[in-house]
Amino acid sequence: MLKTPSKRLDNVMSKQPRQKKCKSCGVKFTPARPLQSTCSIPCAIDMARTIRARKERKDHREAKQKAKTLTEWLDDAQAWVNRYIRLRDANEPCISCGTTNQNIQYAAGHYRTRKAASHLRFNHDNLHKQCNNYCNQQLSGNIVNYRPALIRKIGIERVEAIENDNIIKRWTIEDAKEIIAEHKRLIKELQKVVDE
Repeated sequence: MLKTPSKRLDNVMSKQPRQKKCKSCGVKFTPARPLQSTCSIPCAIDMARTIRARKERKDHREAKQKAKTLTEWLDDAQAWVNRYIRLRDANEPCISCGTTNQNIQYAAGHYRTRKAASHLRFNHDNLHKQCNNYCNQQLSGNIVNYRPALIRKIGIERVEAIENDNIIKRWTIEDAKEIIAEHKRLIKELQKVVDE
């Protein structure tokens, strides 16, 4: 015998609603309404506050991003590039002095400084792992020892290409955003390789 539409509707209406997990406190409950996501009014109020706070944080973050200057964007991009360089060269010694001491802080040291050649500040051939306190800060990059090690690492042709590169580059906010996105992707890929 075929069920008529009214009988089917009666079967659907007679079913008990499935239990749900409260999105606020995590307790299982039987909802009184189809779209109910919390077990009680206090949990609903708590969830509404959480959603509002999350939206305010997002709006604040977006407003902060819009208010950033070019210098702040370039500094953020430099931080992501430096993080990638330190991860890329994690198993290598300091490019200048050759130390492998694990108890000191390392930086991404520029062969040609950011002030002397700002167009090369994000160039991977111009950046290598360097001990932060001694070579990078006290010896201003320790360039005397940097060059021979750099030649051994990447070859004389690429070192001379860095030394002879004197183009003028005007960085933009869009450039900085692209550099940040690219290096986030590179770091993620490198982390996968390191974790395997």
